[in-house]
Amino acid sequence: MRRMEHLTSRKIGSFTRTKHVLLTLCLSFLAICALGQNTIQNKQGLYFELAGSGGLGSVNYERFFLYATPWTLSWSAGLSFAPIDKNNGTGIVFPVMLHSTLGKKALKLELGIGQGITLTTKGSLFALTTLAVGTRIQASGSRWFYRVTFTPLISYLVDFQVQPWCGISIGYAFKNKAI
Repeated sequence: MRRMEHLTSRKIGSFTRTKHVLLTLCLSFLAICALGQNTIQNKQGLYFELAGSGGLGSVNYERFFLYATPWTLSWSAGLSFAPIDKNNGTGIVFPVMLHSTLGKKALKLELGIGQGITLTTKGSLFALTTLAVGTRIQASGSRWFYRVTFTPLISYLVDFQVQPWCGISIGYAFKNKAI
């Protein structure tokens, strides 16, 4: 009985920590919004990510919605398939992320947070929080961009686990000018 109470209190404690981290990140992004807004020349793009927030690999759509020099904010949503195990079958993964980049040159710091929602062919549903810390490389005037990120996968539904993970991406922006 005591073990069950201890596990329950750990779940509530880790959930509270996750809420505080998410609240802090949201407030930080809102503070960036208050700095000012400009128009962005290339507002959207597609990228393929090997490993990363989608598991083994994913195709993602990205859209920028804020540009406050030298910060940008964007969201991305993707699709991936991954074999899980015999009990769950294949997983259809939907990575959804909020990204922020910092930098005026081709090499930019990229930070992100999101959810990886997985629906399996056997009917199970999983959710993992995904983080991203890395670099985005996009030369001025280039439509092509590259990303290298550390993307730990954080499980918090049953127990709190962090799985170190990373990803590399290549993408294409739909407009001529770099972000």
